[in-house]
Amino acid sequence: MTTSTTPPSGSAQASVPPPTTLGEEILLLSLDDTTGEARLPLRTPYAIAAAALLERCLSGATADVVLPEDAGKWLHEHRTREYETALRGVLDKGLIREEKRRVLLVFRTTRYPEADGTAESALRGRLAKVVLEGAEPDPRTAALISLLHHGDLHTLVFPDAGSEESPARRRMAEIAEHHWADPALRRMAETAAATAAALTAATMVMTVVVITTVT
Repeated sequence: MTTSTTPPSGSAQASVPPPTTLGEEILLLSLDDTTGEARLPLRTPYAIAAAALLERCLSGATADVVLPEDAGKWLHEHRTREYETALRGVLDKGLIREEKRRVLLVFRTTRYPEADGTAESALRGRLAKVVLEGAEPDPRTAALISLLHHGDLHTLVFPDAGSEESPARRRMAEIAEHHWADPALRRMAETAAATAAALTAATMVMTVVVITTVT
């Protein structure tokens, strides 16, 4: 007698979200589920580029991994490529879908609404347990929270975290500073994320200057 080992349709096994990188997680958090529009588009690419550096540490021996000699230059030069890598990753995993539209019959736009919410739902639940319920973060979660904190991307996860007095924002700052199993990994996270934050601020200032000049 042969016993089938195929799990039934709709089982828990079928709903397990695919593994995602730190960059892919930041991207998922930044995209509006319904419209597919990117939120905080100036800051997010730098955070995703910084996430690529941290992935090197999290996937191997920290002592054998070093940041580029000029981290700022690397982040600036690789932000678009790393963003596109993360975008392709979540597309290939079926978590978002690509929608091309034409605006006013002239301008073409591309949006990425949600296709499968299991990964983002699990991610938001994990972050809520750590930030809102006080659970201890694992190294990957601590790295992600550090990137979100230093990149000023708090509101991608917690809409009320825009204020400095927000409990969620204070908890994220605490994790970014203290909750690291490996001190060397913490230093690399701080360096990468802080550099991304500085470059984002500089880009935003330059954008304001250009707009002011044009108008």
